[in-house]
Amino acid sequence: MNIAGAERRTTTIMMPGQYRQGPGVIRELPAVVARFGADARALLVATAGGLKRLGEDKLRDWTAAGLPAQVAEFGGECSHEEIERLMREARECRADVIVGFGGGKLLDAAKSAAYRLDLPVVIAPTIAASDAPCSALSVIYDEEGRVVQLETHPRNPDYVLVDTEIILRAPVRYLAAGMGDALATAPEALACLRGGGKTILGAYPTRFGIAAAELCGRILAEDGVRAYGDASRGELTDAFERVVEANTLLSGIGFESGGLAAAHSLHDGLTELPECHPLLHGEKVGFCTAVQAVLLGEPDEAVRYLRFCRDIKLPSTLAEVGLDRGAADAGELRRKLLVAGERTLSPEETIHSIGRAFTAAEIADAFEETDRLARISFS
Repeated sequence: MNIAGAERRTTTIMMPGQYRQGPGVIRELPAVVARFGADARALLVATAGGLKRLGEDKLRDWTAAGLPAQVAEFGGECSHEEIERLMREARECRADVIVGFGGGKLLDAAKSAAYRLDLPVVIAPTIAASDAPCSALSVIYDEEGRVVQLETHPRNPDYVLVDTEIILRAPVRYLAAGMGDALATAPEALACLRGGGKTILGAYPTRFGIAAAELCGRILAEDGVRAYGDASRGELTDAFERVVEANTLLSGIGFESGGLAAAHSLHDGLTELPECHPLLHGEKVGFCTAVQAVLLGEPDEAVRYLRFCRDIKLPSTLAEVGLDRGAADAGELRRKLLVAGERTLSPEETIHSIGRAFTAAEIADAFEETDRLARISFS
């Protein structure tokens, strides 16, 4: 048997144990927790705002179903300190399962706490702002909001319950941010495939992962702007349902089993700059998807991504990501972009899966050229 090159044929796919999406599926949470044991006790990680968005009717459903849970209020940042605190609370209440009910950072913290304790985890997002719900990955930040680690887990969440009634009640900004995150999925997976890079799982991309990434991109192109308008009017439509699936399930499978490339590394670079911290993860990633296209010599694609971002009110210029040219001279702006460029090129970053070497100056140039393309295209 000839096994030459066998490593290059080793691919891996990961996805949640079960994914359920639709209006009202959060009512299934007590039954899901009970699957881990008739007397299984949950630590429910949530925020006061998240529980308010859940609504009194569903809280009553949980109570009537006898959901045995202790609530741990999320501290706001997915940091090592916050994860350790959640672990202590899980131990104190003798939790058999951890449930994350909220947004991306909360869900990442719940996943990390569960896996460090070797407990199952159930994920119930309240917004569709990222692909965090389905992934076996937590993005760890420091208390200043800078990315410090991508923590991978041995498996994906056991259950993901995506209640689209709850997600529809969230500010539409979060849906748009999720589309910004998902916008990067196909171009990053394809760049990883072409560059011979590996995924965050340490394996080569699967065709299934690439297909999920490409389907994610097609749904955004066909339904993204329409879904944004529907959500703005509070309408639960098929386009909205498809975009929620793209933001969560398809983007999650696409990035884990298809691969990441430059856009997320460029995002991490921006986290080094305090001016960019007020933005959501996906708001930065959407703009950085266009920057990746510039880096790869695809200006027409960059303009297409920028136009999509503009149509759903995502940042499409440096000023809109917090780097206002009017607030600093050209030298100061360049210095900041070089800081972002250096962070983008850290050894652990996924930009290296492209298979090409870049410099911090080239990264800074790409940010400036993307800004120029936006200004000349939309002036």
